[in-house]
Amino acid sequence: MITSFDGWEFLAGLGIFLLAMALMENSLEELAGRSFKKFLRQYTNHPVKAVLSGVFITIILQSSSVVSLMVLAFVGAGIIELRNAIGIVIGSNLGTTLTGWLVAYFGFSFNIESFALPFIAIGGLSMVFFAQQKRLHLFGQLFIGVGFLFLGLDYMKASISELANHFDISPFATYDPHWLFLVGFVLTAVIQSSSAAMVITLSALHADILSLEAAAAMVIGSDLGTTITVVLGGIKGVPAKKRVALSHFLFNFIVDILALIFLFPLLRFLTEVLGLVDPLFTLVAFHSSFNLAGVFLFFPFLGIFARFLEKRFDKKNQVIARFITQVPVEVPEAAIKALQEEIEHLLERVFRLNTTILGIDTHFLDKTKTKIDPIPNTTTQYELIKELEGEITEFFIAIPPQKLNQEEAAQLRQLTHSIRYAMSAAKSLKDISHNFLAFSKSVNDDLLRLVTIVVDNQQDWYRALYHLFQTSYQQIHFEGLADLKVQSKKNYNAYLEKVYSQVPFNRFTEVEISTLFNVNREIHAANKAMILAIKDLVLQDVQAQDFDDLPDAV
Repeated sequence: MITSFDGWEFLAGLGIFLLAMALMENSLEELAGRSFKKFLRQYTNHPVKAVLSGVFITIILQSSSVVSLMVLAFVGAGIIELRNAIGIVIGSNLGTTLTGWLVAYFGFSFNIESFALPFIAIGGLSMVFFAQQKRLHLFGQLFIGVGFLFLGLDYMKASISELANHFDISPFATYDPHWLFLVGFVLTAVIQSSSAAMVITLSALHADILSLEAAAAMVIGSDLGTTITVVLGGIKGVPAKKRVALSHFLFNFIVDILALIFLFPLLRFLTEVLGLVDPLFTLVAFHSSFNLAGVFLFFPFLGIFARFLEKRFDKKNQVIARFITQVPVEVPEAAIKALQEEIEHLLERVFRLNTTILGIDTHFLDKTKTKIDPIPNTTTQYELIKELEGEITEFFIAIPPQKLNQEEAAQLRQLTHSIRYAMSAAKSLKDISHNFLAFSKSVNDDLLRLVTIVVDNQQDWYRALYHLFQTSYQQIHFEGLADLKVQSKKNYNAYLEKVYSQVPFNRFTEVEISTLFNVNREIHAANKAMILAIKDLVLQDVQAQDFDDLPDAV
């Protein structure tokens, strides 16, 4: 029955599909300014609007999978709330049934993947020609993401086109109709399109290969099979995206199981009560009716359903913190000790992030106090650091202030300063990570030499700071941090002079000069923040104040 299967084309389609998800979500997150969010929320800020939006958008795009994947991206970017996202998802299930009506009336299905090339063309050209105009560049990224989404789905289906075109259903004709539910599920899960599965089923019904009951069961299976695409898009995402993917699966699963149970009564209602005679129209009416029933069934319980989902994939089940999770906040001594150890853990992660961005040899970090798995992706590292900051903040806010003595209260304030400085150090370098990526691709040898100077200086500086961080003597901390503060300022000033000395030779563009100055400034800011974070972590209150009174190096 299957004559060919191009595995590489399928995997390429899968790769393009996942890349599209990343491009769409990144661009949406950047573009989602206040007005854009307000616009989206205006049309999805009520469950009725959300459901109707899902219906009409899917009618236009004719792909519930694509609509659901877009919703995943919006939720992942924090633009749409979970409750309203669920409304869009259940509405999209009803909207996708229009394909069956079009096929029944006109004998063809509308292939949404044909939109891929215009989206890719517009998106790609926009990204190239508007590289210096951020919003247009991001819109281009969004367009190319949408195009890749269609293209990836198209590749996955095209790689097994022989399956879709030559799938012989006749051997299943004698089976109990309910067995065709599994056939529809597997077929749709493989070809990634319930619309294509509907066309196959309608063709088989029209040719009298399948009975109406068997075709109806197959349509129910394909309705569930289409959820695989969305589950695939959400499985690696943040908890919010996973919840939307789960909502899509649970909605379809419950509605489809009920449709399977009431298959024969519903078909009799359509044929005997409503008087439908044509089996093709009866089948598409059956498809629309059980999806419409699902909307009415779930709509009153959207709030309850959303609250149920919010308990799934809870961040408490994915805690990054190592030391504060098992310590009661009601015991100040234990809580503050755990907090100190957790901030050390936070700083370990910041050390690893910053040295990765700078391209520094990180072997000196192998003696870390807290075992941290290496993560080469700096964006992921930064997100984990932010999540850890949130967990630490929740912990220290929960410490009852009335149980703290004056010394403990002062110590807690100092530790909160350490957290803030650590995050500032991480953000300063995260903001220039793209500059180091651009430097690595530059063909300007003079530019690369200046970058090498920065990296070499920071290699020595971070190695010394980390060694100091690992020691346990407060006097050494004070003196060592003071020396490193002076050294960082000297490196900053020396580098400025080095860049200024090269400017008259016209070896750099104006943008490169500005970038070099900005990188130097952010590195120095990160260095100062790292010093202050360690100072507030390891020095006592009086020593910390004395350190703050030290003059900056000239």
